[in-house]
Amino acid sequence: MLKNNMNRIRITTLILIGTIRASQMLGQDWEAAKSKDGITVFTKPVSTSSFDAFKAVMEVNASASDVRHVLMNSDKYSHIFPDTEELKIIEREGSTSLVQYSRTDAPWPVEDRDGVYEMVFIDREDGGFITKSRALPDRLPEKEGVVRIKQSNSYWRVIPISPGKLRVEYEVAAEPEGNIPDWLANAAITEIPFSTMKNLRAVVEQR
Repeated sequence: MLKNNMNRIRITTLILIGTIRASQMLGQDWEAAKSKDGITVFTKPVSTSSFDAFKAVMEVNASASDVRHVLMNSDKYSHIFPDTEELKIIEREGSTSLVQYSRTDAPWPVEDRDGVYEMVFIDREDGGFITKSRALPDRLPEKEGVVRIKQSNSYWRVIPISPGKLRVEYEVAAEPEGNIPDWLANAAITEIPFSTMKNLRAVVEQR
């Protein structure tokens, strides 16, 4: 009887330890994963996905309207987003929201990913803005041989810090679906946001 009770205590203790560690991991702060050329990429575990969320941060010499123009017309600036094979806006509501379709080219043997996303623009009182995006997986029929992204939430935060200078944040938490090799997932979590920010900066600083 004593032995059975001790076993129960051990099992309960292990469960509690595992729960505490998981809670600590999911509640932890952003952790810097890459910092180069004035761009810092952070990662963080997410309870709703097996893949970490990422957040990229940089300062850029541009106006909020320049960044907004690029994001509102992403179909004309698809090169900003790495490995994008197709990007088109399928619905637009003035300057406040849009729906876009994008397809990302994945290295063999991983299948390409695509998704439909609604992006809403929210003005800030300081002259900046925030965008909130979510996946609309049923908005368009799925394509054969392409994996549809069904869970995705992302944000752009554009915050003026001085005349002609902005702080730009790009945050994404998504479930890419299917099997993704570790090497590809690890590379994507840092290289994609880093390259996106670097490409965006090059475009808006030339406007």
